[in-house]
Amino acid sequence: MGGGADGGLRRRPSVERLLSLSTELAESREAHRTKTVHPHGARRAAILAAHPDIPTLFRTYPLSAAYTVALVAAQLCLAVALPAALPTWAWLTVSYVVGANIDHALWVLIHDATHNLVFTSALANRVVLLVANLPHVFPSAMMFRYYHILHHVELNKAERDPDVPTEWEARLVGNSPARKTIWLALFFIVQAVRTACYTYRVPRRAELGWIAANWITSLAVAAAVVVAGGWKALAYLLLASASSVGLHPLGARWIQEHYPTQPFQATYSYYGMANRVAFNIGYHVEHHDFPSVPWVDLPRLKVLAAEHYDGLFSYGSYSELLWDFIFERRWSLTARLEAERNMAAGGEVQAPFPAPVAAAVDGGR
Repeated sequence: MGGGADGGLRRRPSVERLLSLSTELAESREAHRTKTVHPHGARRAAILAAHPDIPTLFRTYPLSAAYTVALVAAQLCLAVALPAALPTWAWLTVSYVVGANIDHALWVLIHDATHNLVFTSALANRVVLLVANLPHVFPSAMMFRYYHILHHVELNKAERDPDVPTEWEARLVGNSPARKTIWLALFFIVQAVRTACYTYRVPRRAELGWIAANWITSLAVAAAVVVAGGWKALAYLLLASASSVGLHPLGARWIQEHYPTQPFQATYSYYGMANRVAFNIGYHVEHHDFPSVPWVDLPRLKVLAAEHYDGLFSYGSYSELLWDFIFERRWSLTARLEAERNMAAGGEVQAPFPAPVAAAVDGGR
């Protein structure tokens, strides 16, 4: 997804205000409170010391709202029109190939709105979340917002970071190719169950009101889609939604971001061509270093601080990563859970992957 380096960008009134709306300050405060070191804190400080111009990238990108509206409209139109015009196999294929890409792109825009990087108003960013979530059918944007912020603050802490698999989940899936395939195919359900079991912090008060609004708007649009295009139209949306976060080349993103490889890193980036249709979500190390940088400027951040990123392990192929994760038994959910617990205890992580996926960019298959 395009957008010029400056098109649609607006500077914030102050860097401090931006940081208070994103997560850097919250991460720093939590690390100070618990007397721990945030996984991205040291590199963030080093980059800021070496490149004092980095804060010029702390901005909003309102054009993301336009992308959101366009993608939502396109997806809903496809859902209503295609099942009525094409044979079943054809519209199901379009749902998996095209629809999943659209839904994944909308998840990335939900991600940026979660960090308040679309508008300066937190309220306006929440509205973007509600709109972007409409084609997904499942009303999950507000829950994502709540738990994603915790993910940044409590990064990779077992039982605290909602992104870390639960112990029962990791033991159940293990390293079985069949169980890993099912786990990834049903990842949208896994995420729902995982958050339901998460008790460290739970949404309260006003947050519950936004979650209710999320349910009302999503279900109302789903009902409207059924009225306009029948149940096949809803099936198109359901398949696209499940595939965008599951058994799909783009589904490898959920493995890429934080599952440990060799050498061990708290976070990993992907620099393949899929970033062109995924709003640069692959620049994940850069994002965790500076959550206040919008998607459009993450490649620029990598260039400006190249000496801090070029030496890190990164991925170049989602399809290769997906294949290896499923069929290589050294890849397992248990490995991540044990790695995070070992790091929390102050130990060294022995990565179980003697032959990691090659980092060279191969075209983002």
